[in-house]
Amino acid sequence: KGSKRQPGSTFKILAAYAPALDLDEMTLASVIDDKNYDVGGGKTIKGSKGDVSMRTAIALSLNSCAVQTSDLVTQDVGMEYCEKLGISTLVTNKVVNGKTYSDNTKTLALGGLTDGVYNYELCSAYAAIANNGVYNKPTLYTKVLDHDGNVLLDGTGESHQAIKDSTAGLLTSALQTVVEEGTGKACQLDNMPVAGKTGTTTSNKDLWFVGYTPYYTCAVWSGYDGNQKIPEGDARNFHKTLWRKVMNRIHQDLPVKDFEQPDDIVTATVCKKSGKLAIEGICDQDPRGSQVYEEYFIRGTEPKSSCDKHVSLTVCQETG
Repeated sequence: KGSKRQPGSTFKILAAYAPALDLDEMTLASVIDDKNYDVGGGKTIKGSKGDVSMRTAIALSLNSCAVQTSDLVTQDVGMEYCEKLGISTLVTNKVVNGKTYSDNTKTLALGGLTDGVYNYELCSAYAAIANNGVYNKPTLYTKVLDHDGNVLLDGTGESHQAIKDSTAGLLTSALQTVVEEGTGKACQLDNMPVAGKTGTTTSNKDLWFVGYTPYYTCAVWSGYDGNQKIPEGDARNFHKTLWRKVMNRIHQDLPVKDFEQPDDIVTATVCKKSGKLAIEGICDQDPRGSQVYEEYFIRGTEPKSSCDKHVSLTVCQETG
């Protein structure tokens, strides 16, 4: 099984964003205020980017947005989703030297857990997203036969729908943005689209990239057995370099293929600032640049009202 390690930001998807999309509480266009966010006990999660879409919050791995999303769906529900996605190491109540520990805290989505996760379980959780939301319990063999060809052991693990296929489609699209223009740019492959998520824990003790293509899912953890800080420089990109080199080799002779979106995914033209339908000639005239973009939605969840953050006014050039 290997050792249990802290998953860091890879957990944002499992504990916050997957449930928020799956329960139709939010969409990829939902606007979250990346601000300093009080989580009690004198602790504040820092945020500075202001209003961003969920897609951007995922791409840039913004902590405040993840914790706010987790609060919206509740940590109880976040824990349930992590377990549905095969994470077996979550702690609800553990007493060590008279002190009680639990993972069911405000910062669950940031992946600072009591015990951590196994690499292969984190890998299979992301494999479920890659597999249209169907989770397959990981096994280390397919089957064992006797000399007559009779099956002695069947390695096919349990299988269940952990999240809707439409949720998985939205997450894949957002996780592609992570690799195209977010924290996972170093994990682009030569000939294949990639969806994935980075994870970094306090003082760079654990570094992760969990990513998948239309063919394979791979999770790479980098760190020290003794939990020392990883030194600056190339060592801090080792996990991404290894992921890319292994996956490039595995995919070198495979035909290029795109991720396929489920049938119940639709597109709408929305405004980044409001998450609502963009108004032509207004949202695209924002002085910071056009705020208009195409977003994917589960059919029925696309916005019905127009942007309320932009208005068009006639002003005097002299006075402004």
